[in-house]
Amino acid sequence: MNISDDDNNFSYRILFERVFDPIALYRIDGGRIVFEDVNPAYERVMKVSRDEVTGLTFDEVWPDSEPRWQQVITECLAQNRTMHCIGESVDTDSYLEAVAFPIPPGRAAVIFLDRTRLKKSDEALRKRQRQLQALAAKLTITEEATRRAIASDLHDRVGYELVNHLTILRSINSSGIAGEFRAKIQELMTITERIIAENRSLIFELSPPVLKEAGLTPALEELAENILTPAGVHWQIITKGNPDDLEADDSVCVILYRSARELLINAVKHSGASEVSIIINTKPELLTVAVEDNGKGFGVSDSEDGSAEGNGFGLFSVRERLRALGGELRIVSEPNKGAMLIMSCPRKLKYGEFTQ
Repeated sequence: MNISDDDNNFSYRILFERVFDPIALYRIDGGRIVFEDVNPAYERVMKVSRDEVTGLTFDEVWPDSEPRWQQVITECLAQNRTMHCIGESVDTDSYLEAVAFPIPPGRAAVIFLDRTRLKKSDEALRKRQRQLQALAAKLTITEEATRRAIASDLHDRVGYELVNHLTILRSINSSGIAGEFRAKIQELMTITERIIAENRSLIFELSPPVLKEAGLTPALEELAENILTPAGVHWQIITKGNPDDLEADDSVCVILYRSARELLINAVKHSGASEVSIIINTKPELLTVAVEDNGKGFGVSDSEDGSAEGNGFGLFSVRERLRALGGELRIVSEPNKGAMLIMSCPRKLKYGEFTQ
C-alpha cells in the first residue's frame, strides 16, 4: 500500500481495513485509472486479491465492467468532490451503489454498497402497486359490466312492463268509465308515469345507454346535464382534435366516464364553482378529458395523496385507474383560482385484459 503510516493516516488505515463494505483506492496515471489499494472487504466481495490488482489499471482488472464505475472516479478527481452512481454490475452479479470521494493528493477512494436486496424490494413494491392499479381498473370495468346488465334488465323487462301498464290504464281512462273510477285510474296513471321516470333515472345512474350506443362525448353531455344543471352550474363541452380519432376501446371510455363523473361530483360538492368546462381532446394515440372549473381551487401538493377538495379517496382512485391503463391524471390549480384536472389515456389498449 502506498499510504504512509504517519499519525495523519493511522486512523484512516484502521477505517480502510475494518469497514465491512468494499473500498478501493485509485489514482490517475497517464489518463488511466490505476488501483492503489483495496481493503479486505473488496477482496472478499469482488473475489480478487490486493496483490493481484495493485498497480493494474481498472480496464485490466475489470475489462467488461460498465462505464459508470470509471466515470464516477474520473469525475470525482476532476471536480475534487464526492460523486455518486448506482446500477447493475455484471462482474459481481449485483446492484451496486458507488460513492467516490477525493483523498489528497490526487487520489479517489470509492466505497461500493450492495443495493441488490433494496432494488428487489423496490421492484416487488412497484409490481404490487401495478397489480393494485390493474385491480382498481378491472373492478371499475367489471362493475360497469354488472351495471349494464342490471340497467338492461330494468329497461327491457321492468321498463317495457311499466309502459304496457300505462298504455292499459290510458285505454281504460278513455273508455268512458264512471267518474269515481276515472279518478282512481288517473291517479294510477300519475303513479305509473312517476315510476317510469324514476326507472329511467335509475338506469342512467347505473349505466347510461348512451355511453355504449353513442360514445363518450354524448355520454359526458348527458352526465353534465344530470349533475351540473340541477346544481345551477353553467357548463359547456369543448371538443378538440380530429373527430376521426374519437373511437376508443370500450374499457378506456368506461374509465374516463366514471372518472369524469367523480370529478364533476367533486366540483359540485367542494369547489363552489359556478362554471365548468369539459374538454375532450382526441389524438391518434391519446384520448384526453379535462374538467376545468372556476371554483376555489387547491394547492397541487394537496392532491398528491388524493385529499384535495375534501375528496379523500376520489382523486387517488382516479389516478390509479388511469395508471393501470397507461394513462395519467394531471392537476393544474392554485387556491382561489379554480382547477383543471386532466385525464389522459391511450385510445387503444396494448393488452386485452381490460377489454370487455
